[in-house]
Amino acid sequence: MRKRTRGVMSALTLVCACGLAGLPVLQASSSPSKFQTGLSYDRLSRTVTWDAGAHQSRAKADIFTVREAIQLKPGLAVELLAGLSLSNFNGLVFRNLPVSLDYEAGGAKGLLLGCGVRARLLGDGDFEIEGIGRFVYSLGFNGTWPLQGFAVEGNSRGRPSWLVASLGPRISYRFFGGFVPYATISASFFSGSFVMDQTLGDLTGHEAKTLKSKGLLEVALGADYRVGERLTLRAEAGFLPYPGGVDGSASVGFLYRF
Repeated sequence: MRKRTRGVMSALTLVCACGLAGLPVLQASSSPSKFQTGLSYDRLSRTVTWDAGAHQSRAKADIFTVREAIQLKPGLAVELLAGLSLSNFNGLVFRNLPVSLDYEAGGAKGLLLGCGVRARLLGDGDFEIEGIGRFVYSLGFNGTWPLQGFAVEGNSRGRPSWLVASLGPRISYRFFGGFVPYATISASFFSGSFVMDQTLGDLTGHEAKTLKSKGLLEVALGADYRVGERLTLRAEAGFLPYPGGVDGSASVGFLYRF
């Protein structure tokens, strides 16, 4: 993993760790923590470059997660999430193998873990500004695809992995009470890899692709809708412009407060 990627992972992990480290102290205060549990579906689409930027393709992922949001005190919360990712890296070409491979196998299953921090920065009348930090990591399961049409047996074995780290302000408008529209502007970093091993008779090969997104700035529009006192519904759509195009993301889900 490149130094830049390790740096982003370390920074976001530190943010989440600091938030969790304050949990025992804040729980001991007079204001008890509030817990929200929910489910969500996220759709991710990024244009990525590989082979040192010489080629590009599109990375897509469908993400299904269980979330636990913990309000440490008014204006400060952390979030933990875990679930399943289906990552589609169609269009990658592996040329340094015994048999060149154009990957078109579609979604690869993987385990997804993540954390986030949300802190109120400023509240002025109907407007509220918060700082949002989030880190998610998907580790794909090994997949095997047989090589057909050869005199000897062979197969290709591959596994993708990727991460997204984002940080930026969120501006909410609370005039409508239970319906709260918001806008988020964040630096959003995507990095991934796809490792492929191949065996054909006595021949073996190994190739790893390093993937990097073209867009880094994400603008998202969304809304929280409170249904009763405990249930909140959420929907969001994001846009990531880059030279020559626009990538996107979408999310829907709910949180139930205990």
